[in-house]
Amino acid sequence: MGSEDMSREIERTLDAIQRRVDALDHDELELDSGPGRLDITCPDGARVILSRQSATNQIWLAEPGGGWHFDRRDGRWLCDKRGVELLANLQALLAAHGAPVSLG
Repeated sequence: MGSEDMSREIERTLDAIQRRVDALDHDELELDSGPGRLDITCPDGARVILSRQSATNQIWLAEPGGGWHFDRRDGRWLCDKRGVELLANLQALLAAHGAPVSLG
């Protein structure tokens, strides 16, 4: 997949996550977005930030416990170090910060 195609895939993924979080209608989750970025504030005040990293064709996730880098492999976004899938990881992080939700 070329760099331009990968950029579009990253944007589609971030848009899909934004739609899923919006659809939750979770009163205690705050969502802010901008070009290539989603910022989710959890009920306990923790922030989870997803961002496009065009130079590496990755999606980065920043959270109070550290950072995660996700590569597109076999049709899924997988952490380059831990092998976990992006949506499953995001769902677990939101639950850990007071917002047990289903993003599936």
